[in-house]
Amino acid sequence: MLTRVVTLVSAAVSVAILVAGPASADVPDPSAIAHVASCQKKIASAGARFAQQVIRDTLKCTNAVSECQVQCDLGVFGPSCDSNPPPCCDSDDPNSEPGFASCMADANNTCDEMDAKIATQETTKQSKITAGCSVLTQDELCGAEGEGLNFAALNAGCLALNPGYVCNLPNLVQCVGGPLERQLVDQISSLLDARAGDAVAALNLQSLFPGIPIARKVKGQVAASKYDVWSFTGQAGDDVKVRVVTRDDNGNDTSNLAPTVSLLNGPSTTVADTTVRQVACGVPNVCGASCPTFERTLPFDGTFFLAVHASTNGPCTGGKYRLIVVSPGGGVPVLVGDDVDNP
Repeated sequence: MLTRVVTLVSAAVSVAILVAGPASADVPDPSAIAHVASCQKKIASAGARFAQQVIRDTLKCTNAVSECQVQCDLGVFGPSCDSNPPPCCDSDDPNSEPGFASCMADANNTCDEMDAKIATQETTKQSKITAGCSVLTQDELCGAEGEGLNFAALNAGCLALNPGYVCNLPNLVQCVGGPLERQLVDQISSLLDARAGDAVAALNLQSLFPGIPIARKVKGQVAASKYDVWSFTGQAGDDVKVRVVTRDDNGNDTSNLAPTVSLLNGPSTTVADTTVRQVACGVPNVCGASCPTFERTLPFDGTFFLAVHASTNGPCTGGKYRLIVVSPGGGVPVLVGDDVDNP
C-alpha cells in the first residue's frame, strides 16, 4: 500500500513539473534540453525518496502513540475512563495513569527521533535538487511561456504559503521541495493511520507534523429531547470532520442515547449544504439507532457551533457521548449550551 501511495505521489509531482510551455520556433539547444531533463529527474527522484522516507518515519511515530492509546482503551494500564470513574486511564490524557504516561513518554521519544531524521532528509533532498537544477536559467525554471519546467504554474500554492513568494531556485526548493510537499506527505500519512490525528493531539505534535489534521475529543451528557451546544473556531477552506460517539450508560456496554448533530453558524442558524451521514455507534444504543458524522469545508473564518441533540427514539432517552472534531487548526470545542431547549 505504501509503495503504491508513494508511486502516486511521484507521478503527481512528475505531472506538475513536466508541464512545458509552447515550443520555440528556434531549434533548441541540446545541452539545454539535457539540463532541463536532468533537473526534472532530480526533483522527481529526490522528492519521491523523501516522500517515502517521511511517510515511514511519520507512521513510526503515530503508530507508537496509537499503540499506547489502544492499550489504555483496552484496560492494559488500568480501568478505562470510557466506562469507569477516576482513577482510570484516559487515552487522550497521557498523565491519567502512570503506566500509560511511561508508554507515551517512550512514544514521544520515538517521535523526536523521527522528527530529527525528517529534518536531515529534508536537507539532503533540497541539496540534491539544488545541485541538479542550478545550471537552469530563470526562464527554464519558472517561465510560463518558454520551454522548461514551468514551475510558474505552481505559484498559487507557494503564494498561499508565502504571499511574498517569487519563483527562483532557492525559493522553489524551499516551497515545492519544502512545506508544500511535506503538507501532502503528512496528509497521506494520516490517511494510512486513522489515529494519527489522535496522536498529534495527545502529545501536542502539531509543530512536528503540521500537515496532519488534529482530532479533538470532548465528553458530554445530554438529557432527552435537549441540546448541548459546542463552539469551535475555524478558517475558510478548512476541511472539518465531526462525529458523535455514544458511551456506556448502563454498565453493560449499551447506550441510552440516539444522537443527532447539526453545524450552526449562529443561534439556530444551520450552515447550509451540510450532509450528515449515519454510521454504526461505537457503543450500541438500546433503540438500535445509528450515530451521526459529517465532513465539510468551512465557508468563512469565524466561530461555528455544533448542536448535539438527544432524540427520543423508542426506549432511547438521553445519555453520555463523545464529540470528535478533526480539523487543521485543532481548536478544542467549548460547551456553550448545556441541556438547552433550542440550540
